[in-house]
Amino acid sequence: MTEPLPAPQDAIEVAAAIGFGIARRALWSGDRCTWFDAVPTMPAQNPATSVMSGPDLYGGTSGIGWFLAQAATRTGDALLRRTARGALNQAAARASEYAKAAPHGFYGGSAGIGAALVLAGQELGTEQSIAAGRALLLDLPRDAAIADVTDIIGGIAGSVAALALAADALGRDAALLARAGEFAERLVARGERCARGTLSWHTLGDISANLTGFAHGTAGIAHALMLLDALAPEPGLHEAAAAAFAYEATTFDKAQANWPDFRLLPGQAPGPVPYPVAWCHGAAGIVRSRLFAEARGGFQVAAEIEAGLGTTARYARQWYRTPNADFTACHGIFGLLDALLDGVRSGRGAHAPVLAEIVSYATERFHRDERAWPSGLATHEEISGLMLGNAGIGHIYLRIGDPTLRSLLAPIPLRAATQTGVGTPVTVTAVTADRSNHEKRGWTSR
Repeated sequence: MTEPLPAPQDAIEVAAAIGFGIARRALWSGDRCTWFDAVPTMPAQNPATSVMSGPDLYGGTSGIGWFLAQAATRTGDALLRRTARGALNQAAARASEYAKAAPHGFYGGSAGIGAALVLAGQELGTEQSIAAGRALLLDLPRDAAIADVTDIIGGIAGSVAALALAADALGRDAALLARAGEFAERLVARGERCARGTLSWHTLGDISANLTGFAHGTAGIAHALMLLDALAPEPGLHEAAAAAFAYEATTFDKAQANWPDFRLLPGQAPGPVPYPVAWCHGAAGIVRSRLFAEARGGFQVAAEIEAGLGTTARYARQWYRTPNADFTACHGIFGLLDALLDGVRSGRGAHAPVLAEIVSYATERFHRDERAWPSGLATHEEISGLMLGNAGIGHIYLRIGDPTLRSLLAPIPLRAATQTGVGTPVTVTAVTADRSNHEKRGWTSR
């Protein structure tokens, strides 16, 4: 018999437990807080290096604060709300310094920090955070040398996405939309057209061809263009996204039911092109862009969605019980589950049993048995960040409990979310009553 997904209050209870664990590890100074976490290292480097969290969305305080704000809204818990505010205050305080080195990008740049401050600030009702985020976004530099990076992680595609999402949250803010349009125009102009009219971008140095995929490839860039097109429709945006999908279609391998990863990784001998299955590279991330394209209309992507979800489900089932599995968002199990969750919610129920099976296993093993959640680091040690740590896992549990919550792995505007079944947040007050269980474990406020 197939295990069902957790009931909403149970899924949000897991997210709350993860949030309380993150809050317990926070380091405070005044009204700001941060975390001391391990960070990714080179393959031969051991042990992992630990540093103070930066302000970025990927692994830093803006991403952690955004998750905690979402959790606080859905539980009514004061500790989660206070820690979320502290994390966002820290992100805002460090954002201008960070912007000098990494202004652009949704997950790895100050643009993403700005979006997090606006949207998480709205969750918490903190006008100071919203204003700081808007100002940060409007201050993004137009300097061409900096804007040459194009991907969604650290380039101008990420800035387009951040500006569009913040503009949507602020009632179609005209200044933010105009700035998003400027960067989108520059982004399309930097694309490389082939003779057949496909469009791709040179995003990294060591590659054998322009990359496919969400993090650094055409799927993520196309997603950013579609975000803006959903708010300020422009034929050129739709055409560019379609041409980017066409490029990825030329690389699709039917036998693998997946798209290739053209990176040339340091320390790896030349060999066959790999076909990873993750949010960052491969089917799980690429299918996210196609699900949004399908909801937008005007794209022929149903076959790609079926193939991508099928590959994602098969790989997730093969991997989740193995000793080397991590359960995080970027290249872990929960990044796969987030794609399957939206696939099921798009009407593709065939993948529901795999989704429920793995969520049930993870809940039992790591939540009920109180084991550390395996991170996306080589060491798998527990950390707090959004994409490689516990905040991302907690966010996806929130999404299981609240179908109205939009994914941070492929964010979409509120209007588009409403059209695809995402709307007003759900508050599950039962979690607050259960907080005594977490207090017994030492997860109490300062």
